[in-house]
Amino acid sequence: MGLQTTSKVSAVVTWVLRGVIGLIFLVVGLEKLTGTMGTVPFFDAIGWGQWLRYASGAVDTAGALLVFIPRFTSLGAFMITCSVGLGTFLCYTKAVFNPAFPLVMTLLAATLVWLGRRSRAT
Repeated sequence: MGLQTTSKVSAVVTWVLRGVIGLIFLVVGLEKLTGTMGTVPFFDAIGWGQWLRYASGAVDTAGALLVFIPRFTSLGAFMITCSVGLGTFLCYTKAVFNPAFPLVMTLLAATLVWLGRRSRAT
């Protein structure tokens, strides 16, 4: 595979990840901010209080919006990676939720950070 083909594949993967990560975390962030879809009991189970729900909801929503702006994709994906990475850790250590989904989302968001930084370097 040539360099031009590789960069086209990278660009397509980046655009697809931007759409998927952006939409998922826009919904997740808004759910946390509004306290819907079981987010209140989930954060109660963690035991750190509802402030974490609001903080992570704000980070998820802001990160999702930034993912849609090409210049800020890496920053938004990094914000999401940090937020969902903490969620993965808490799910694993507090055993309140299966950590598989947040782990996959952490890896996808981290991949988007890497792809975004890589495309800016070339």
